[in-house]
Amino acid sequence: MSKNMLIIDDDTASRDLLRLVFEYDGFRCWEAENGAEGLTMLESQAFDIIILDNAMPIMTGLEFLNHIQHRSPQSDVPIIMSTGLLNPEVREEATKLGAYAIVGKPHDLDELGALVSRLCITSPSPPQNSSLLSKESS
Repeated sequence: MSKNMLIIDDDTASRDLLRLVFEYDGFRCWEAENGAEGLTMLESQAFDIIILDNAMPIMTGLEFLNHIQHRSPQSDVPIIMSTGLLNPEVREEATKLGAYAIVGKPHDLDELGALVSRLCITSPSPPQNSSLLSKESS
């Protein structure tokens, strides 16, 4: 069974590159231009892994992580934060908000591919109709 990946990045070339690489590896890839669009996609589709840019208009990657953490703290979908501004503050905040890993840009595709493979081997596929945002916090 193919794994579902959500790529959230405002840069079209970055999304296209990641989609091509991971579709070649057997993933079904969906794309969002910013965190807000990514949240909308999560309402109707289950994903096995998310690759998330940080510096984006409308909703940054850190804002996306913060939203996910407060809406669905039990989520087990691994999120890899990808950023060109890899500094200790971003790394600490992303980790605190639940990012599984933080990688720099430009992407080291071998490293990213190995990380994604490792994560997908250890995490089961979500049920077809589940979603990260399906459980509202009370």
